[in-house]
Amino acid sequence: MKRSLRRRIERTINQSWKTTDRSDRGTVGVALIFPPNAFADAPTWTPGPGFRALNNEGATNTAFVRDNGDGTETVVVGGIGPAQRPGMDGGPWTEEEVWTVTAPVDDFDGCGLGNNTQGITWMLDRPRAVIHRERYATHPLATVEAYWENFKEVWGFLPSGELRWYGGWPFGEGREWAYLVCRPVWASEEENEVALLEDVVTLARLFSAEVRVYPYDLQKREIAGPLGSSRWETYLSDVTRRLRK
Repeated sequence: MKRSLRRRIERTINQSWKTTDRSDRGTVGVALIFPPNAFADAPTWTPGPGFRALNNEGATNTAFVRDNGDGTETVVVGGIGPAQRPGMDGGPWTEEEVWTVTAPVDDFDGCGLGNNTQGITWMLDRPRAVIHRERYATHPLATVEAYWENFKEVWGFLPSGELRWYGGWPFGEGREWAYLVCRPVWASEEENEVALLEDVVTLARLFSAEVRVYPYDLQKREIAGPLGSSRWETYLSDVTRRLRK
């Protein structure tokens, strides 16, 4: 596997290496696509039937939304606060909370929940909103978050999944993935093609992942493949540092 992957990476780098005046030449993207049971032991939690993830955080989703079919939505957001608003007991807000909010769909406009879940606190100013608040520290979401924080500390990446606002599942329904990118022109020891090869081989073997290698298109200024730009990448140096420990 390692010898074959080295040839694929080198060949892919060479596809855009010909020019001498481009700092993005030689860039290569590698996707690790995990089998359905790769993370079966990880804790999970959802608010219940009909809820979907509100954002693109993959394994670490802490925000969910459900269309109630009557002109209202229910949004559940974990890990909120403390903020400049009253706490659950009406006094100063001192600890993180889980909010469950049901309100007319239009009332959520302007909260910016797709980018900043802290915006759920704005619902205190919506008179039609029904809000239930709980302690985050004792909620199942806190257990999920703690698991994945430790996972990232050990391996340097988190598995990604559906890109809800960007075309769905890039590698097939339910297939989680990680994306590593190497830019040889200005790569450090932890980010060069040697590190990329070693990291991908290690992770592919440990997690039984399928590996796909994508070249960089100098005209389009993006990496080929379903992920397009590199906005979804895991920092290669983060993985390299963890695996070298």
